[in-house]
Amino acid sequence: MRIALIILTPAVLLATGYASGQDVIEREYFANAKARNSAIAAARYAEEGYYYTRFTTYVSAVDSSRIFADTALFFVKRSLMLCDTSLAHAPASNIEAVDYLLSGKVKTETADSILREVYPMTELKSHHYFGREAANHLSKAVMEFFSASLLLRPEDGSEETTETYDVLPFDDEILRLEADETAFQHLANSYEADLYAFESLAADIRREIKNAPDQKTRAGLREWLDDLNLQLTESAEGLQSVSHRIREIRFLLNKKYLKDLENAEDPEHLSQFETDKPAAGKVEIDEDLPEGLVYKIQLGYYPSDVDTDNFHGLFPISGETVKEGLRRFYAGRFYAYADAGAGLEFVRKHAIANAFIVPFENGKKISLSRAVEIERSKGVK
Repeated sequence: MRIALIILTPAVLLATGYASGQDVIEREYFANAKARNSAIAAARYAEEGYYYTRFTTYVSAVDSSRIFADTALFFVKRSLMLCDTSLAHAPASNIEAVDYLLSGKVKTETADSILREVYPMTELKSHHYFGREAANHLSKAVMEFFSASLLLRPEDGSEETTETYDVLPFDDEILRLEADETAFQHLANSYEADLYAFESLAADIRREIKNAPDQKTRAGLREWLDDLNLQLTESAEGLQSVSHRIREIRFLLNKKYLKDLENAEDPEHLSQFETDKPAAGKVEIDEDLPEGLVYKIQLGYYPSDVDTDNFHGLFPISGETVKEGLRRFYAGRFYAYADAGAGLEFVRKHAIANAFIVPFENGKKISLSRAVEIERSKGVK
């Protein structure tokens, strides 16, 4: 089967560095770390492939879907090449990292195979269905490649591995952490968009089941709903896994950002955070945030009917619907990172040890490095 020539859009050119003459995705964050750098780059290319694969599930014309599939295949191929590079330089004794790379490679190859099969299909619904399947494999591959990068060390003669980041004493490692955090936040936002779309579609299918004219139609719709519920579960699990990585990175960057902002201008609004509010305090669900920069402390994922005693008197408490029966809960509303940091210190010590700060800009989650940049741009005292 022959695939048409890849059409490189301006976004693709920018992402691959052709516009600037430098491949920004494959930037060398620090020297002598080929296995780790290649794993990071493999994750980033797989992530770009994921975005373009997702576009095949939204378009209303087969030709448009094929263009996006072509572009996705470019990124997928590059991701596989970088995975092989990482495997070639990864120490054989680092079994866990190698396993992550191999698992990510299998998932990326599966997505590649699906995209090549869907290309000649003439029915739009087939492009939508198989595009979702390929995107699902790519989203998992991104996590596998990033997980491998966390376990790979520079080739410094040591084959020791670690399950957490080691912050090295130079600025390039900070750049790497910030780049990883931004990438993970983009991936988390993608998972959340998927969950919203899947929940909306599931609600439509449930309504169609009630109005179905016969048993055969109902059975077909229920089969589709079962498949959708499986995708919802997988996306929710992926979101929680990404959140774990974000929490780990932000914990390491905390001291640096507190120092960066120690002389920052005071915010216009007072932060809202109490530690001894009665459990009956109202919990805001899916609230609209004000314009500008806002920080919250993420407490974790809980069932929708969670007992408010779990929040240890913290106030205000707010929640976001992840999927039916599952919500993510936050404490406080802060307008300065230093205030959020002080609140986080209390929450970790007295309530929930694995809580972490989540920044929002105009109601949308952003990376911590972007939030700190916004605060610093306001000036100093």
